[in-house]
Amino acid sequence: MNKFIVDTSDTYFLDDIYKDIDTLCEKYSSILSKMVIGKSVEGRDIVAIKISGKKDEILRCTQDDRKVLFVGGIHAREDFSVMLCMKMIDYYCHYYSDRKNFDGFDVRNIIDLVNMYFVPVANPDGLNIVHNGIEASSNYEALKVMQIWGEDHTYWKANANGVDLNKNFNDGNWEIRTCVPGTEVPCSDRFKGFAPSSEPETKALINFCKENNFSLMVTYHCSGNCTFWADSGTHHMFNGLDEKIMDELNKKYIYRKTKVSMDPKVYGCGFENWFRVKMKRPAFCIELSPFVEGGKQHPDSMFDELVWEHAKTTGLFFAVKAIELSNEIYGDVEKYAALTE
Repeated sequence: MNKFIVDTSDTYFLDDIYKDIDTLCEKYSSILSKMVIGKSVEGRDIVAIKISGKKDEILRCTQDDRKVLFVGGIHAREDFSVMLCMKMIDYYCHYYSDRKNFDGFDVRNIIDLVNMYFVPVANPDGLNIVHNGIEASSNYEALKVMQIWGEDHTYWKANANGVDLNKNFNDGNWEIRTCVPGTEVPCSDRFKGFAPSSEPETKALINFCKENNFSLMVTYHCSGNCTFWADSGTHHMFNGLDEKIMDELNKKYIYRKTKVSMDPKVYGCGFENWFRVKMKRPAFCIELSPFVEGGKQHPDSMFDELVWEHAKTTGLFFAVKAIELSNEIYGDVEKYAALTE
């Protein structure tokens, strides 16, 4: 019997994702729980999953102060990001329960010290469109007249309103955020919306962050094997902590360190940019897999080779960084055990 639940050997359909979430929560009920943080345009659940271990009462900094958020599937066609979040949940829970290290990370100790939250599919309607076509959308009458920037529906990035969610967050730059010619109206990608934070998926993530006190946030995208980690509007706020984390990530993983994003007309209104501005905490956007001309990711069947083998412990890495950041934010705590070999 397979000890793992999530199958990433090929396309990972939305119905299977929802089923696997329930199966995982049942199997690992002592540490895993799910919550619905909002509804999509078409009324689908936007689900968050929490991994929470045994609290250490000795620590003056409480477990609830140590939270890290991981988000996948903001862009519909980038389902590598969804697959990664789901597979990390599966593996981390397994290694926690078996009391075994995973590639040098002490999973049980980490999860006992920090709550890990995942929103694997931030844009479920978009994922449904990519996998099943615009005909499968309940908003088909509106979608059928929208421009698809690419060969067909598999290039779709937006939600079911034709809004690119990663250009819809109100980080203070929405008015000046540049629209590529032809994307000033609803379409398959790059339309920022008719108003900032207009979309239900955007609002769900915003409210979820405001209800919690995440020490840092990571959003997964595709492609380029690089990390966007700082922008000119907020980089100064972190006194080098963001760059320290980025340099450690760059040393350990394949994800290239980009330059600080300088122009808010170009970088503005992304989820990570909003998080830095509003939550005043570091946020990282990891672009998974090699760059593909035209924007469409590699075939789903290449996920294990191109993504999992390189990114499987990034969640644990950032969980450790969240613990360290919480110590900076909330003050010194009792010395915790070494979390990696």
